[in-house]
Amino acid sequence: MKIVIAFLLALPSLAVAPPVRAETDIDIGGDGRTLIVGLNVGEPGHRETSTCRWRTTVVADGDETTHRMVRDGVAYRRYARICPSTTTAGGYELTYHWVPVVSQETMATQASALAVGLIPVPIVGTSPPAHRGIVKVPMWWWVSPASWRTVSVSVWLPTPAGPITVRATARPLRLLVDPADPRALGGGRRTCVGPGLAWRKSMGDDAVGPCMHTYNHAFPAARARVTIEWAVSWKSNRGGAGRLPNRRTTRTVRVKVGEIQALVSH
Repeated sequence: MKIVIAFLLALPSLAVAPPVRAETDIDIGGDGRTLIVGLNVGEPGHRETSTCRWRTTVVADGDETTHRMVRDGVAYRRYARICPSTTTAGGYELTYHWVPVVSQETMATQASALAVGLIPVPIVGTSPPAHRGIVKVPMWWWVSPASWRTVSVSVWLPTPAGPITVRATARPLRLLVDPADPRALGGGRRTCVGPGLAWRKSMGDDAVGPCMHTYNHAFPAARARVTIEWAVSWKSNRGGAGRLPNRRTTRTVRVKVGEIQALVSH
């Protein structure tokens, strides 16, 4: 499914340049509609890369301003899109499009915003359960595999030289656990390797997890925080690449820690 990050707006009042001829002299069909388009989300389809052609429009009257414009602070350049068609005369359809003139870095920023919107809030597991913590019994922390996964989003724009595609990728970098221990230095905050490890009974009580904290005092309630830090990068099909600021997603977990009461018999 293709999503467009801007509404497609018909512009009936704009002048239409003469049809653009392909390499061979063909009769181009179509009604010469002119549209404003935004960044397309996803990879360009097979039709765009193999059969459709994008051409800069011909300046017939010498007035270049009719082929460039600025709308809401964004510069646009008009292109003719030529695609094979079985329903138009000559076997081709022609439409005109105002395409934003943006850098690969701007495209990367837009793609990363979409990718960040898809990264999950951590699904947190603990053992023992967070609401039944026990003094001096280590509490293991981890996040689910569904939380610890790579997320990628691509956006593309057409050009006469072929589509420019930029893919932004967010990868989980580290797990940050703030157990909110009121009696521990710094609240017991720690950085964990990977997504943590879910405790299983077969491991035994003496096992050591990559992300665990021992509460040495009882308390009725605390708000622990579990955070995944994401490294965000981008890469273009034109050779560009770069890093974007890291992002974080956080979930708050209510923690209660009690003491096991010893049973004394006489």
